[in-house]
Amino acid sequence: MLMRDKTVLVTGTASGIGRETALVCAREGATRIACLDIHDANNEATAHELAQAGVEALALHVDLGDVDHIRAAFQRVAALWGRLDASAHIGGYSWRGETLDVTVEQWDLVLNANLRGTFFCCQEALRIMYPQGSGAIVNMSADAAFYPIYGMALQAAGKGGIVNMTRTLALEAAPRGVRVNAVSPGIVSTQKAGYIRPEQPPPRRENPPPADAVKHLGDQTAAGRYMTMAEIADTFTFLCSDRASGISGDLVFVNGGGYPSLDY
Repeated sequence: MLMRDKTVLVTGTASGIGRETALVCAREGATRIACLDIHDANNEATAHELAQAGVEALALHVDLGDVDHIRAAFQRVAALWGRLDASAHIGGYSWRGETLDVTVEQWDLVLNANLRGTFFCCQEALRIMYPQGSGAIVNMSADAAFYPIYGMALQAAGKGGIVNMTRTLALEAAPRGVRVNAVSPGIVSTQKAGYIRPEQPPPRRENPPPADAVKHLGDQTAAGRYMTMAEIADTFTFLCSDRASGISGDLVFVNGGGYPSLDY
């Protein structure tokens, strides 16, 4: 029971890896879980499932691009439960488009949710964790920050920034008893119920891959398969737990060994 009696906050819980992480934390003994997402109906469904499992669950409407939303949610958790043992920041956008086509509005939408949103989630988590002298924060990066992928410059900027920010925050937080890590999922088969992707301009590649390349992404990994949501959620949960007490400032890749080739 990695998370026995823990108070946990997870963003992006309406679907996908965020939802799966909340459910794994519940199975591992967490007693209180705050679910943050912009998609209310699906987020409330996640909280309901947690409650049926005996967890005290709280569904909060949060747009990660809105710092006021973030602050209000963390303040609600602090007021209701008085502590926060683990904060997993998973919500955000996966976005792809050619650099010349990126608008200021698209940059702001994606970077505000991914990078700025993660930063201010960390800030609010630390406000709660520092006085209690303990806690674990785990942020979501992406392999696009480390493996150059056509059309992913915007994603690389945000997710790469999260990793460097994580390492610096870990240095600040360590003397106060708080750990900060990041996870970089590989190619994952996810279910995004209620998910709305921001508008993406069509690629104009001079040497495009085969038209069906995106259907065979799993084959391009060293493991020859997609990662599962459970594999990513298990990693988040472990890093949130006391079993990872000596790990901070680290980045964990969950991608089955990387990519001999990655072009899609």
